[in-house]
Amino acid sequence: MPWHQFWKRKNKEAESETESAATESLPPHMQQIIQDRKRPDGASPDLQTKLSRLERNRLASLYDIEQGELAIQAGNPWQQRIQLLTEAMATVQADLNETKLIRRSPSSPPPDVSIEAIGAEIEPIAAVRFTIGEETFLYEEELDWSERGHQLAQSELQRRSGDVSQVIPEDAAGSLRDPLVRHLDESLFVFASDMRDRALDQLSLPQAVSLKDLAKPCPVCGGWTDWLGRCQACRQREAALQDLKREENRLLTERGREAEEQYRLKERLPIARRRLRDLDADIETLRSQISRSM
Repeated sequence: MPWHQFWKRKNKEAESETESAATESLPPHMQQIIQDRKRPDGASPDLQTKLSRLERNRLASLYDIEQGELAIQAGNPWQQRIQLLTEAMATVQADLNETKLIRRSPSSPPPDVSIEAIGAEIEPIAAVRFTIGEETFLYEEELDWSERGHQLAQSELQRRSGDVSQVIPEDAAGSLRDPLVRHLDESLFVFASDMRDRALDQLSLPQAVSLKDLAKPCPVCGGWTDWLGRCQACRQREAALQDLKREENRLLTERGREAEEQYRLKERLPIARRRLRDLDADIETLRSQISRSM
């Protein structure tokens, strides 16, 4: 390399270093102005940022137009979903009407066997005892103590002894014997729990009770009621009705949401088209400014 070219290159490097040092000593806004002048495309970063933002908005408007035009077409996805939800609601309504029908349940009275020697205690744990025929029934709570020696919470009674099937003769109730045994088994638990609660509340215990008091006919469906007069069949029907009503409300809400979304897209379509025209005009103007600044 000739010596004069070498010194020319060294001088340019020195001038560049001096200019960089001088630029760094300027305020930030002056440094930005100098950097803008050095941009190869000559365009202001503010204009480029604004152009990028407008182009993103244009894409969003194109999407709104696409969705709006789809929403006004026959057989659009929203109408299809609304139709499916309507069919599902019709099925739920049919199930509701079917469940509301009260069918008389077959029942048979239990044998008139007394429940005797009824007793309940609450210390050290709650326990209920009584006898039915030759069977002795014992229900106790699970022992659950805290560190300070106090029972933590009232627990559910557990049957320790007694079998209701042993006090129902084999020929009793005919084909309904097994359902009756299952009902009395549940009703005896309700009876024992009520005796426990009475003892906790220091209330007197009934002494003249028979199996018939634990399986009275339900005035609504004709089935059996428990010791507290509650019919399990009616309670199951009410629970099923509540589940179906919740499902019906869910489907109704979802169908309304689909209809609202379709209506919103249809209403926004003219606005989206007008906004796209405005954005195209703004983008064209901004691109012209950028071209003149280069």
